[in-house]
Amino acid sequence: VTHGLKHTMTNQVKHTAGTMLAQTDWYVTRKMERDVAIPADVVAERAHVVTESDRLEVALAACANVEALIEVMNNQNWD
Repeated sequence: VTHGLKHTMTNQVKHTAGTMLAQTDWYVTRKMERDVAIPADVVAERAHVVTESDRLEVALAACANVEALIEVMNNQNWD
């Protein structure tokens, strides 16, 4: 199977989000195992990463040409 740019870029976005979330996954594990609250700033950071990942995936799926893909990828906002 040959995958196109949309597929490749979507996988890149998912990888980036996963890498960023992995840094704070231990808070989620600690919350589940010991019921220790996750700090509000970590909750907000994780929500931002998920929201940005979702936004980029939808935007990439809607791209009709390479120029649109480039524009989406140049307008990532992970911060």
